[in-house]
Amino acid sequence: MQPITVRRPRFEYPDQLDPVIIPGEPEESCVFVGLSLLLPYLEPYLIRTMKEAKAKISDPELLEEVKRFSAQEGQHYREHRRFNAAIRMQEFPELAALEEGLERDYQRLSRSRSLRFNLAYAEGFEAMTTATALFLLEQHGSRALAPEVEQLMLWHAIEELEHRTVAFDVYERLYGGYAYRLLVGWYAQGHLLWFAARVARHMLSVDPGWLAAYGGPAGRRRRVLRLMGRTLRGLAPRVVRAYMPWYRPHRIEFTVQMRAIADRFSSMAQRGR
Repeated sequence: MQPITVRRPRFEYPDQLDPVIIPGEPEESCVFVGLSLLLPYLEPYLIRTMKEAKAKISDPELLEEVKRFSAQEGQHYREHRRFNAAIRMQEFPELAALEEGLERDYQRLSRSRSLRFNLAYAEGFEAMTTATALFLLEQHGSRALAPEVEQLMLWHAIEELEHRTVAFDVYERLYGGYAYRLLVGWYAQGHLLWFAARVARHMLSVDPGWLAAYGGPAGRRRRVLRLMGRTLRGLAPRVVRAYMPWYRPHRIEFTVQMRAIADRFSSMAQRGR
């Protein structure tokens, strides 16, 4: 197993980062921004959930993994908060209300749902981010991305793969139950994707000039179809595998390529960059 390493890199972002962070892809960019906006609310919820679970765990090895999982997630949401601040958010007036609603959602889940539910939600999210991380690494180098976007995505992806087993192990150790995990996982994934879609819809509706600048309705259709094709071929099969009764994130190999990326970010963090 690759160790769960807590890194504290600090990426540099322009004072005003163009919301079209994936060149030529405004729709995909807005979905990515929506997922990034989600993280400063979702990841503190995951940390709260793991803090509650720790009181019920006696295995010292698992306790250490939970500690490192929470430390990594803490770094993720802090860095995404900095990235989100660099995006020209002031151009999109409804985003603040969407974020406030999301924070209420996660506070409500922590307050009113059982620990079993919250752990199953955490695993549903982690199963999706593991699949997404594998997909992003497969796509790495195939498209030109802004350096600050590429580095943030790679760092987050590699750490998701490092701690891919923790939420699964805590849920299985404390409660278990495939059907329950699957149903709550579907809810979790639908919840976060719905938020990202609402963010993207708002961002794309604010400035009609975006559509004209990127080829009008015909250009949008081509881009959306291309994105759907990539998703169906590369991401969807990995997500579907996480729904299978025999799914175990431990079986996902941490490859030589992944270790090289992890080591590079460890070196960057040690240099304070």
